[in-house]
Amino acid sequence: MPGKKHTILVVSHNPHLADVRKQVLEEAGFTVVAANDVLGLREACSNENGISLIMIGHSLPPAEKRRVRHEARQCCKVPILELYSGDAPELVGELSHHSETPKDFLHAVLDIVR
Repeated sequence: MPGKKHTILVVSHNPHLADVRKQVLEEAGFTVVAANDVLGLREACSNENGISLIMIGHSLPPAEKRRVRHEARQCCKVPILELYSGDAPELVGELSHHSETPKDFLHAVLDIVR
């Protein structure tokens, strides 16, 4: 990926899914920081990682997704991408992508950071 190297913060309760997303994103040239809850998000934001995008995985329960979004709005003024696997996204007003396979979200990420 030419130009600035973007950092993506991946928030997921499922370590396997987070690892797969991290691998896909790193292979595409991104730097990835992982968190599994609001506390991890706070820590990542406070470490001045230069985050370009926050990706919220579909493994987070709806209430936790809302807490993560609220905290993200307080500490990182960057786009939030919600991955979802059900009929509709939980976070109204945020970017969303229906996640079918581990790699299909990459196009959504690329569209956002360009």
